[in-house]
Amino acid sequence: MTLIIKKSEQYNDVIFGGRFYANKPVFNGKSNIKPYSSLYYWSNGYVLDDCEFGLHPHEGFEIMTFLFEGNISHYDTATKDWTPLKAGDFQIIQSNSGIRHQEKVSKGSRAFQIWFDPNFHEAVKLEPSYIDYHGENFQYTDEKGILTLTYIGNESLAKTLTPNLSIKKLLFEKKTKTEIPLNENMSYTFYVLNGKGLADNQKIQRDDAIRISDTRSLEIDFQGELFLIETPTKLEYKPIWK
Repeated sequence: MTLIIKKSEQYNDVIFGGRFYANKPVFNGKSNIKPYSSLYYWSNGYVLDDCEFGLHPHEGFEIMTFLFEGNISHYDTATKDWTPLKAGDFQIIQSNSGIRHQEKVSKGSRAFQIWFDPNFHEAVKLEPSYIDYHGENFQYTDEKGILTLTYIGNESLAKTLTPNLSIKKLLFEKKTKTEIPLNENMSYTFYVLNGKGLADNQKIQRDDAIRISDTRSLEIDFQGELFLIETPTKLEYKPIWK
């Protein structure tokens, strides 16, 4: 099954008096974009002017922030320090038994914040941690003719609590028509970071999401960047959203 979720069909939110706005392709509260597998929440945020998310708590979830444009400065109660992140960097918060953090985000920034359930009821028994990763340590490789940057999975430096998780960015430097092989036992969301084209003969453009399950391949005719999350369709534990 391939489902295209246009930006207008996602959950759209504006905060800080219009300085920050986000569209959310995964959100617990709107039927067409509800959580699935271990993927609980996904926000694509744009920052029109400097803003700050004050100190606030999390527990249980594994929370990842991928910064594509701009700058973020992050503080948390695990490291007790401010950590700067620049475009290309990402962070992983394993909130576990409980962590508090805050973020200062600069004008012109664009980032994903994504929450995973690594087995919430077991995670809350563990100590929290924060790890940041820098873009220069992650390089594109050629995977069957597609330039691929692997954030999570395979031999990535980044380690997660969430089992059997893969996160990648796919770069199509020129218009490319190809077939991306998929595992029918896994579930996928592709997100159009930039560009436009066709996915299974359906039009896609910037900020659209493509949700796929029980499928062996995706036909793509596209130029631009796709962000990809792959998780098992069936988990060995009951996710918190069920």
